[in-house]
Amino acid sequence: MARPIVIAGGGIGGLTAALALARRGIRTTLIEDSPVLSEVGAGIQVTPNAYAVLDSLGLGSVLAAYATVPEAVRLVAAETGRTLATVPLGATVRERFGFPYFVVHRADLISVLASAAEAETKIELRLGNPLIDAHIKDGGVFVETLHAPIEAAALIGADGIWSKVRTRVLRGAHAEYSGRIAFRATIPLEHAADWMRRETGAWLGSNAHLVHYPIAGGRLLNLIAVAQTERSAEDSIAPTPGEEVIRRFADFADPAASLIRAADVWTGWPLATVPATAWTEGPVALLGDAAHAMVPFMAQGAAMAIEDAAVLAAKMATIPDAPAAFAAYAAERRHRVRAVARASRSTGQIYHLTGLSKIARDTVLAATPPGRLLARLDWIYGWRPPA
Repeated sequence: MARPIVIAGGGIGGLTAALALARRGIRTTLIEDSPVLSEVGAGIQVTPNAYAVLDSLGLGSVLAAYATVPEAVRLVAAETGRTLATVPLGATVRERFGFPYFVVHRADLISVLASAAEAETKIELRLGNPLIDAHIKDGGVFVETLHAPIEAAALIGADGIWSKVRTRVLRGAHAEYSGRIAFRATIPLEHAADWMRRETGAWLGSNAHLVHYPIAGGRLLNLIAVAQTERSAEDSIAPTPGEEVIRRFADFADPAASLIRAADVWTGWPLATVPATAWTEGPVALLGDAAHAMVPFMAQGAAMAIEDAAVLAAKMATIPDAPAAFAAYAAERRHRVRAVARASRSTGQIYHLTGLSKIARDTVLAATPPGRLLARLDWIYGWRPPA
Protein backbone atom coordinates (compact mmCIF):
# COMPACT_ATOMS: atom_id res chain seq x y z
CA MET A 1 0.00 0.00 0.00
CA ALA A 2 1.36 3.44 -0.95
CA ARG A 3 2.45 5.67 1.89
CA PRO A 4 -0.06 8.48 2.54
CA ILE A 5 0.46 12.22 2.44
CA VAL A 6 -0.18 13.49 5.95
CA ILE A 7 -1.61 16.92 6.71
CA ALA A 8 -1.15 18.12 10.28
CA GLY A 9 -3.91 20.55 11.25
CA GLY A 10 -7.65 20.61 10.59
CA GLY A 11 -8.17 24.35 10.40
CA ILE A 12 -9.03 26.43 7.34
CA GLY A 13 -5.67 25.84 5.62
CA GLY A 14 -5.42 22.12 6.34
CA LEU A 15 -8.97 21.33 5.27
CA THR A 16 -8.65 23.42 2.11
CA ALA A 17 -5.38 21.66 1.24
CA ALA A 18 -6.95 18.22 1.75
CA LEU A 19 -9.89 19.16 -0.47
CA ALA A 20 -7.69 20.74 -3.16
CA LEU A 21 -5.52 17.63 -3.28
CA ALA A 22 -8.56 15.33 -3.34
CA ARG A 23 -10.06 17.25 -6.26
CA ARG A 24 -6.85 16.46 -8.14
CA GLY A 25 -7.03 12.77 -7.24
CA ILE A 26 -4.47 12.81 -4.41
CA ARG A 27 -5.24 10.96 -1.18
CA THR A 28 -4.36 12.45 2.22
CA THR A 29 -4.58 11.57 5.90
CA LEU A 30 -5.44 14.62 8.00
CA ILE A 31 -4.52 14.51 11.69
CA GLU A 32 -5.98 17.04 14.12
CA ASP A 33 -5.45 17.61 17.84
CA SER A 34 -9.12 18.28 18.57
CA PRO A 35 -11.72 15.50 18.59
CA VAL A 36 -13.99 17.76 16.51
CA LEU A 37 -13.32 20.07 13.59
CA SER A 38 -14.02 23.53 14.92
CA GLU A 39 -12.60 27.06 14.88
CA VAL A 40 -11.76 29.46 17.68
CA GLY A 41 -12.92 33.01 17.03
CA ALA A 42 -15.89 34.69 15.45
CA GLY A 43 -15.93 36.52 12.13
CA ILE A 44 -13.72 36.22 9.09
CA GLN A 45 -13.56 38.28 5.92
CA VAL A 46 -13.45 36.20 2.73
CA THR A 47 -11.99 38.31 -0.07
CA PRO A 48 -12.33 37.52 -3.81
CA ASN A 49 -8.93 35.83 -4.07
CA ALA A 50 -9.86 33.36 -1.31
CA TYR A 51 -13.41 32.91 -2.60
CA ALA A 52 -12.02 31.99 -6.04
CA VAL A 53 -10.29 28.96 -4.50
CA LEU A 54 -13.29 27.90 -2.43
CA ASP A 55 -15.55 28.25 -5.46
CA SER A 56 -13.17 26.11 -7.54
CA LEU A 57 -13.62 23.38 -4.91
CA GLY A 58 -17.38 23.50 -5.40
CA LEU A 59 -18.12 25.30 -2.14
CA GLY A 60 -19.13 28.74 -3.37
CA SER A 61 -22.89 28.22 -3.40
CA VAL A 62 -22.80 26.42 -0.05
CA LEU A 63 -20.93 29.27 1.60
CA ALA A 64 -23.32 31.82 0.13
CA ALA A 65 -26.03 30.53 2.46
CA TYR A 66 -23.97 31.64 5.49
CA ALA A 67 -22.43 34.82 4.09
CA THR A 68 -23.18 38.48 4.63
CA VAL A 69 -22.05 40.81 1.84
CA PRO A 70 -21.17 44.30 3.16
CA GLU A 71 -21.93 47.20 0.84
CA ALA A 72 -18.73 49.06 1.76
CA VAL A 73 -15.89 49.56 4.21
CA ARG A 74 -16.34 52.83 6.07
CA LEU A 75 -13.20 54.42 7.56
CA VAL A 76 -14.01 56.61 10.55
CA ALA A 77 -11.97 58.96 12.76
CA ALA A 78 -12.27 57.25 16.15
CA GLU A 79 -12.14 60.32 18.38
CA THR A 80 -14.72 62.35 16.44
CA GLY A 81 -16.88 59.79 14.63
CA ARG A 82 -16.31 61.62 11.32
CA THR A 83 -16.42 59.45 8.20
CA LEU A 84 -13.09 59.79 6.40
CA ALA A 85 -13.65 57.55 3.39
CA THR A 86 -15.83 54.77 2.03
CA VAL A 87 -14.47 51.88 -0.04
CA PRO A 88 -17.21 50.26 -2.17
CA LEU A 89 -17.74 46.51 -1.84
CA GLY A 90 -20.90 44.54 -2.67
CA ALA A 91 -21.78 44.58 -6.35
CA THR A 92 -18.77 46.77 -7.16
CA VAL A 93 -16.32 44.11 -5.99
CA ARG A 94 -18.15 41.31 -7.80
CA GLU A 95 -18.17 43.30 -11.04
CA ARG A 96 -14.50 44.25 -10.71
CA PHE A 97 -13.08 40.89 -9.66
CA GLY A 98 -15.71 38.36 -10.74
CA PHE A 99 -16.09 37.04 -7.19
CA PRO A 100 -17.67 38.49 -4.04
CA TYR A 101 -16.29 39.89 -0.82
CA PHE A 102 -18.23 38.58 2.15
CA VAL A 103 -18.02 38.09 5.89
CA VAL A 104 -18.93 34.88 7.68
CA HIS A 105 -18.66 33.24 11.08
CA ARG A 106 -15.50 31.14 11.26
CA ALA A 107 -17.50 28.23 12.64
CA ASP A 108 -19.71 28.29 9.53
CA LEU A 109 -16.70 28.30 7.19
CA ILE A 110 -15.11 25.40 9.07
CA SER A 111 -18.43 23.54 9.03
CA VAL A 112 -18.66 23.82 5.24
CA LEU A 113 -15.04 22.69 4.78
CA ALA A 114 -15.41 19.85 7.29
CA SER A 115 -18.61 18.53 5.70
CA ALA A 116 -16.93 18.49 2.30
CA ALA A 117 -13.88 16.69 3.71
CA GLU A 118 -16.01 14.09 5.51
CA ALA A 119 -17.82 13.35 2.25
CA GLU A 120 -14.58 13.00 0.27
CA THR A 121 -13.36 9.41 -0.06
CA LYS A 122 -9.78 10.53 -0.76
CA ILE A 123 -9.50 12.16 2.67
CA GLU A 124 -9.01 10.16 5.86
CA LEU A 125 -9.71 12.21 9.00
CA ARG A 126 -8.01 11.20 12.24
CA LEU A 127 -9.39 13.54 14.88
CA GLY A 128 -8.24 13.73 18.48
CA ASN A 129 -4.87 12.51 17.23
CA PRO A 130 -2.21 15.21 17.71
CA LEU A 131 1.21 15.11 16.12
CA ILE A 132 3.84 14.29 18.74
CA ASP A 133 6.94 14.50 16.55
CA ALA A 134 8.18 13.69 13.06
CA HIS A 135 11.42 13.20 11.22
CA ILE A 136 12.51 12.63 7.65
CA LYS A 137 13.33 8.97 7.01
CA ASP A 138 13.89 6.75 3.96
CA GLY A 139 12.75 9.41 1.49
CA GLY A 140 9.56 10.03 3.43
CA VAL A 141 8.48 11.18 6.87
CA PHE A 142 8.01 9.13 10.03
CA VAL A 143 5.09 10.84 11.80
CA GLU A 144 4.55 10.09 15.48
CA THR A 145 0.97 10.72 16.61
CA LEU A 146 -0.85 10.12 19.88
CA HIS A 147 -2.46 6.88 18.68
CA ALA A 148 -0.10 5.32 16.15
CA PRO A 149 2.89 6.23 13.98
CA ILE A 150 2.40 6.87 10.28
CA GLU A 151 4.96 6.12 7.57
CA ALA A 152 4.16 9.04 5.24
CA ALA A 153 5.31 9.91 1.76
CA ALA A 154 5.17 13.58 2.70
CA LEU A 155 4.07 15.84 5.55
CA ILE A 156 2.24 19.15 5.20
CA GLY A 157 2.25 21.36 8.29
CA ALA A 158 -0.97 23.37 8.46
CA ASP A 159 -0.87 23.48 12.25
CA GLY A 160 -0.93 27.20 12.82
CA ILE A 161 1.29 29.85 14.31
CA TRP A 162 2.65 27.55 17.04
CA SER A 163 3.35 24.81 14.48
CA LYS A 164 5.07 21.67 15.74
CA VAL A 165 6.01 20.81 12.18
CA ARG A 166 7.87 24.12 11.82
CA THR A 167 9.65 24.06 15.16
CA ARG A 168 10.31 20.33 15.63
CA VAL A 169 10.75 19.03 12.08
CA LEU A 170 12.11 21.98 10.12
CA ARG A 171 13.72 23.65 13.15
CA GLY A 172 12.27 26.87 11.79
CA ALA A 173 11.73 30.32 13.25
CA HIS A 174 9.66 30.92 16.34
CA ALA A 175 6.72 33.29 16.33
CA GLU A 176 7.57 36.95 16.91
CA TYR A 177 5.29 39.16 18.97
CA SER A 178 3.93 42.22 17.13
CA GLY A 179 3.39 44.37 20.21
CA ARG A 180 -0.37 44.42 19.66
CA ILE A 181 -3.38 42.54 20.94
CA ALA A 182 -6.73 41.97 19.26
CA PHE A 183 -9.74 41.87 21.56
CA ARG A 184 -12.62 39.98 19.92
CA ALA A 185 -16.29 39.84 20.84
CA THR A 186 -19.73 39.52 19.29
CA ILE A 187 -22.85 41.43 20.30
CA PRO A 188 -26.47 41.32 19.09
CA LEU A 189 -26.96 43.36 15.94
CA GLU A 190 -29.59 45.45 17.70
CA HIS A 191 -26.74 47.46 19.27
CA ALA A 192 -25.54 48.57 15.83
CA ALA A 193 -26.39 51.79 14.02
CA ASP A 194 -28.21 51.36 10.71
CA TRP A 195 -25.13 51.73 8.52
CA MET A 196 -23.25 49.15 10.59
CA ARG A 197 -25.78 46.52 9.57
CA ARG A 198 -24.84 47.04 5.91
CA GLU A 199 -21.15 47.99 6.01
CA THR A 200 -17.83 47.02 7.54
CA GLY A 201 -16.56 49.76 9.84
CA ALA A 202 -12.95 50.62 10.72
CA TRP A 203 -12.47 53.27 13.43
CA LEU A 204 -8.93 54.67 13.32
CA GLY A 205 -7.58 55.96 16.63
CA SER A 206 -4.23 56.74 18.22
CA ASN A 207 -2.33 53.46 18.66
CA ALA A 208 -5.65 51.62 18.45
CA HIS A 209 -8.46 50.79 16.04
CA LEU A 210 -11.83 49.01 16.00
CA VAL A 211 -13.27 46.91 13.17
CA HIS A 212 -16.86 45.62 13.07
CA TYR A 213 -19.12 43.82 10.61
CA PRO A 214 -22.31 41.71 10.71
CA ILE A 215 -22.09 37.91 10.79
CA ALA A 216 -24.29 34.87 11.51
CA GLY A 217 -26.91 35.80 8.96
CA GLY A 218 -27.11 39.35 10.27
CA ARG A 219 -27.88 38.32 13.85
CA LEU A 220 -24.56 39.36 15.38
CA LEU A 221 -22.01 42.14 15.05
CA ASN A 222 -18.40 40.97 15.12
CA LEU A 223 -16.00 43.29 16.95
CA ILE A 224 -12.19 43.36 16.74
CA ALA A 225 -10.52 46.03 18.89
CA VAL A 226 -6.74 46.27 18.41
CA ALA A 227 -4.35 48.10 20.74
CA GLN A 228 -0.72 48.19 21.84
CA THR A 229 -0.08 45.84 24.77
CA GLU A 230 2.59 44.65 27.14
CA ARG A 231 1.53 41.01 26.77
CA SER A 232 3.98 38.56 25.26
CA ALA A 233 3.60 36.33 22.21
CA GLU A 234 3.52 33.28 24.47
CA ASP A 235 0.41 34.52 26.30
CA SER A 236 -2.54 32.30 25.59
CA ILE A 237 -5.79 33.43 24.06
CA ALA A 238 -7.79 34.38 27.14
CA PRO A 239 -11.07 35.97 28.27
CA THR A 240 -10.75 39.69 29.00
CA PRO A 241 -13.23 41.69 31.12
CA GLY A 242 -15.15 44.34 29.28
CA GLU A 243 -13.82 46.98 31.69
CA GLU A 244 -10.27 46.52 30.39
CA VAL A 245 -11.31 47.06 26.77
CA ILE A 246 -13.48 50.06 27.70
CA ARG A 247 -10.46 51.60 29.46
CA ARG A 248 -8.13 51.04 26.52
CA PHE A 249 -10.61 52.62 24.08
CA ALA A 250 -11.90 55.38 26.34
CA ASP A 251 -11.21 58.14 23.76
CA PHE A 252 -13.39 56.53 21.04
CA ALA A 253 -16.55 58.44 20.18
CA ASP A 254 -20.06 57.05 19.94
CA PRO A 255 -21.41 54.92 18.41
CA ALA A 256 -18.12 52.95 18.54
CA ALA A 257 -17.91 53.50 22.31
CA SER A 258 -21.42 52.12 22.78
CA LEU A 259 -20.50 48.97 20.83
CA ILE A 260 -17.50 48.40 23.08
CA ARG A 261 -19.62 48.90 26.20
CA ALA A 262 -22.19 46.39 24.92
CA ALA A 263 -19.74 43.46 25.10
CA ASP A 264 -19.35 42.02 28.61
CA VAL A 265 -16.44 39.67 27.90
CA TRP A 266 -13.84 39.81 25.16
CA THR A 267 -11.21 37.31 24.08
CA GLY A 268 -7.68 38.71 23.96
CA TRP A 269 -5.48 37.46 21.11
CA PRO A 270 -1.82 38.59 21.30
CA LEU A 271 -0.85 39.12 17.66
CA ALA A 272 2.33 37.38 16.53
CA THR A 273 3.99 36.80 13.18
CA VAL A 274 6.21 34.14 11.62
CA PRO A 275 9.00 35.20 9.22
CA ALA A 276 8.39 33.82 5.74
CA THR A 277 11.71 31.99 5.48
CA ALA A 278 12.15 28.19 5.41
CA TRP A 279 8.87 26.63 4.28
CA THR A 280 10.10 23.28 3.03
CA GLU A 281 12.72 20.64 3.56
CA GLY A 282 12.62 17.55 1.40
CA PRO A 283 9.21 15.88 1.78
CA VAL A 284 8.00 18.40 4.42
CA ALA A 285 6.17 21.66 3.66
CA LEU A 286 4.34 24.34 5.61
CA LEU A 287 1.34 26.42 4.64
CA GLY A 288 -0.71 29.24 6.13
CA ASP A 289 0.17 30.60 9.56
CA ALA A 290 2.63 27.77 10.14
CA ALA A 291 4.73 29.17 7.30
CA HIS A 292 4.09 32.91 7.38
CA ALA A 293 1.66 34.19 10.02
CA MET A 294 1.07 37.92 9.53
CA VAL A 295 -0.77 40.71 11.30
CA PRO A 296 -4.45 40.75 10.24
CA PHE A 297 -4.76 44.34 9.00
CA MET A 298 -5.43 43.39 5.37
CA ALA A 299 -7.75 40.50 6.34
CA GLN A 300 -5.48 38.13 4.41
CA GLY A 301 -4.21 35.57 6.94
CA ALA A 302 -6.77 32.89 6.10
CA ALA A 303 -6.79 33.96 2.45
CA MET A 304 -3.05 33.29 2.16
CA ALA A 305 -3.55 29.81 3.65
CA ILE A 306 -6.34 29.13 1.15
CA GLU A 307 -4.15 30.35 -1.73
CA ASP A 308 -1.26 28.22 -0.45
CA ALA A 309 -3.48 25.15 -0.50
CA ALA A 310 -4.48 25.70 -4.12
CA VAL A 311 -0.91 26.23 -5.34
CA LEU A 312 0.46 23.31 -3.32
CA ALA A 313 -2.16 20.95 -4.74
CA ALA A 314 -1.43 22.11 -8.29
CA LYS A 315 2.30 21.52 -7.86
CA MET A 316 1.79 18.06 -6.35
CA ALA A 317 -0.56 17.12 -9.20
CA THR A 318 1.98 18.06 -11.88
CA ILE A 319 5.31 17.22 -10.18
CA PRO A 320 5.35 13.60 -8.95
CA ASP A 321 8.36 14.05 -6.65
CA ALA A 322 7.13 15.59 -3.36
CA PRO A 323 10.36 17.48 -2.49
CA ALA A 324 10.46 19.02 -5.97
CA ALA A 325 6.75 19.88 -5.83
CA PHE A 326 7.18 21.49 -2.41
CA ALA A 327 10.19 23.51 -3.56
CA ALA A 328 8.24 24.77 -6.59
CA TYR A 329 5.30 25.67 -4.36
CA ALA A 330 7.46 27.70 -1.98
CA ALA A 331 9.22 29.46 -4.83
CA GLU A 332 5.91 30.54 -6.35
CA ARG A 333 4.31 31.67 -3.09
CA ARG A 334 7.17 33.38 -1.24
CA HIS A 335 7.18 36.72 -3.08
CA ARG A 336 3.42 37.21 -2.88
CA VAL A 337 3.13 36.26 0.77
CA ARG A 338 5.95 38.59 1.75
CA ALA A 339 4.35 41.43 -0.19
CA VAL A 340 0.99 40.88 1.52
CA ALA A 341 2.69 40.69 4.93
CA ARG A 342 4.44 44.02 4.26
CA ALA A 343 1.15 45.60 3.20
CA SER A 344 -0.52 44.29 6.37
CA ARG A 345 2.21 45.76 8.58
CA SER A 346 2.00 49.07 6.77
CA THR A 347 -1.78 49.21 7.10
CA GLY A 348 -1.51 48.60 10.84
CA GLN A 349 0.97 51.46 11.15
CA ILE A 350 -1.31 53.78 9.18
CA TYR A 351 -4.33 52.82 11.29
CA HIS A 352 -2.45 53.68 14.51
CA LEU A 353 -0.85 57.01 13.57
CA THR A 354 -0.83 59.80 16.11
CA GLY A 355 -0.43 63.58 16.16
CA LEU A 356 0.31 65.40 12.92
CA SER A 357 0.77 62.13 11.03
CA LYS A 358 -2.79 61.14 11.92
CA ILE A 359 -4.12 64.50 10.71
CA ALA A 360 -2.26 64.06 7.42
CA ARG A 361 -3.62 60.52 7.03
CA ASP A 362 -7.19 61.67 7.60
CA THR A 363 -6.78 64.48 5.09
CA VAL A 364 -5.43 62.15 2.40
CA LEU A 365 -8.18 59.58 2.98
CA ALA A 366 -10.90 62.22 2.75
CA ALA A 367 -9.48 63.51 -0.53
CA THR A 368 -9.01 60.09 -2.23
CA PRO A 369 -11.81 58.93 -4.56
CA PRO A 370 -13.46 55.66 -3.38
CA GLY A 371 -12.66 53.90 -6.63
CA ARG A 372 -8.96 54.63 -6.21
CA LEU A 373 -8.97 53.19 -2.70
CA LEU A 374 -10.48 49.96 -4.06
CA ALA A 375 -8.05 49.87 -7.00
CA ARG A 376 -5.15 49.69 -4.54
CA LEU A 377 -6.38 46.19 -3.68
CA ASP A 378 -6.36 44.90 -7.26
CA TRP A 379 -3.07 43.05 -6.83
CA ILE A 380 -4.47 41.15 -3.83
CA TYR A 381 -8.10 40.57 -4.79
CA GLY A 382 -7.31 39.83 -8.44
CA TRP A 383 -5.22 36.70 -7.75
CA ARG A 384 -6.62 33.48 -9.17
CA PRO A 385 -5.77 29.82 -8.40
CA PRO A 386 -3.99 27.58 -10.93
CA ALA A 387 -6.29 25.98 -13.48
